[in-house]
Amino acid sequence: MAQDDRNRFEYRIGDEVSFAAGHGMQYGEIARIVTPGPDGAIEILWEDGRREIKKTRDRAIRLLRRASGASELDEHRGGRRRGFDNEISEVRRDDARRRHG
Repeated sequence: MAQDDRNRFEYRIGDEVSFAAGHGMQYGEIARIVTPGPDGAIEILWEDGRREIKKTRDRAIRLLRRASGASELDEHRGGRRRGFDNEISEVRRDDARRRHG
């Protein structure tokens, strides 16, 4: 994944974000979309009550959780299904039974 592709999604009101500042991490929630789009701006309501407008392309801002509850990782994975194979788990269970029983 290219570095610029990380922030290609649109922020929505209520999304929880973090911001890597020089003095530590800040956490907040999107209060308002000032300018929509990839070159837009968002207003963030920080935990301490401050409001600040940041550009959406700022690489220090990370999506923690969507207002719907999805994480950034869920957002990137989209419709992909989890890598799970029933045969592998069955073999693991059989091996565990042989060792312990």
